[in-house]
Amino acid sequence: MNLDFLNMKKLKRNILILSIGIIAIVIMMIIILAGQKEQEVIEEYGNEEGDYENYHYDKEIVTDHSTFFSIANCVQEYLNSISLKVEDISSTPVRGSKMRSAATIYAENQDITDETSKREAIYNFLDSTYIEKNKITKENILNKIGKQEEVLLTPLKMYQVPSSKGTAQYALYGKTKPIEEGEEKEVYFVISVDKNNNTFSITPIDNNSYEDVKDIPIAEGKTIEKNDNNSYSYRIMQDNEVAQKYFTYYKKLMEADATAAYELLDEEYRNKRFGGLEAFKAYMEKNQEEIEGYLAQEYELNQKKDKTEYICKDQYQHYYIFEVEGVMQFSVKLDNYTIEEEEVKQEYQQAKETRKVEMNIDKWIIMLNHRDYKAAYEVLDEEFRANYFPSVEEFEDYMRTTFPIYYGLTFSDYSKEAGVCIQDILLTDIRAEEKMVLHETILMKLTDDGFRMSFRILS
Repeated sequence: MNLDFLNMKKLKRNILILSIGIIAIVIMMIIILAGQKEQEVIEEYGNEEGDYENYHYDKEIVTDHSTFFSIANCVQEYLNSISLKVEDISSTPVRGSKMRSAATIYAENQDITDETSKREAIYNFLDSTYIEKNKITKENILNKIGKQEEVLLTPLKMYQVPSSKGTAQYALYGKTKPIEEGEEKEVYFVISVDKNNNTFSITPIDNNSYEDVKDIPIAEGKTIEKNDNNSYSYRIMQDNEVAQKYFTYYKKLMEADATAAYELLDEEYRNKRFGGLEAFKAYMEKNQEEIEGYLAQEYELNQKKDKTEYICKDQYQHYYIFEVEGVMQFSVKLDNYTIEEEEVKQEYQQAKETRKVEMNIDKWIIMLNHRDYKAAYEVLDEEFRANYFPSVEEFEDYMRTTFPIYYGLTFSDYSKEAGVCIQDILLTDIRAEEKMVLHETILMKLTDDGFRMSFRILS
């Protein structure tokens, strides 16, 4: 029995030694593989002088709009050079013609006149390490890069490794969509910038290489020699330009992808106004043609504690309130009445009766202009609704037929009878130069939780 015990003890010791050996081998393999991976990354992203000690994974998201869109513009120039069709260059319309595409304008500005100068331009944009790794020459570059239609880049997220040396690298994630027709495509790039020489270079990244743009390794950048095409231009964006960027992006999203547009709505706002995705899709479908014509014309900036608020108003006085936490990281509200600001609530509480009536009517007309018939229906007097519009669908049909346009509002005579406020109003077509005038009368009762109203039915 003692012999069995000793044999068992020896077996356990051997198993322990073997386990420790296996663990040690696994650790060594992990270290070796990690070293190989780091060397691969260094070879791809390190600087040309061989100084790789600044390579690291530490990075921060880009929060400055001017930097963000200046870097994105470098990628757009690169994409323009690829999509440029040589056969169109010789027949480029004279300068100033409205028929020139963005890529053709670029060719004119960069003196790209033939196939040879196009190849050279693309080559001049690419990072030298990327060129060397992929054995790219000016002769084979079109085969290596591939053909591409003219596309518009929408940058969505960007990380950076800033440096006090005047060089930096940026990892960009965005989407490209053909100018004419075609599907949207996700793209990733590393952009190196040398602010000392005002130059940049591009490294295209395989979409399957990383799950997220923040995983792309970038370093502090390197010296980039100047050539005929790689001039870096930092452009300071004004607040109205930033607001326009958000408006344009979200409007295109509304037209192309209702689900994605819905997900960008402020959560409290979308729940209160639409109640769900299907209601939002129905709203978009009914108003798609009008939405395509919306143009931002007024801008406002509100700086809050933890975010910046960009407010756009289109030609029909629709509001688009973008609450921005980082560049292209935002939520949006499509009106200013579904969730009222505290200042508006306080103004209403302190207002006299006549002013409260005016504020409520103004809100109601804005609801109609926003095609928010559900909200406009809910403030109607219950008896009035029962008599004329038993359902919100019937109310919407009537309003779309009787009040089909966008209206400006002017207040006229005011009176009060038996506790009911009576306000005459004038409605004008805000789209027309010669404004037609429509007379309407609003009957309103102020309540503790808001108001109830009715209006004169037009035959």
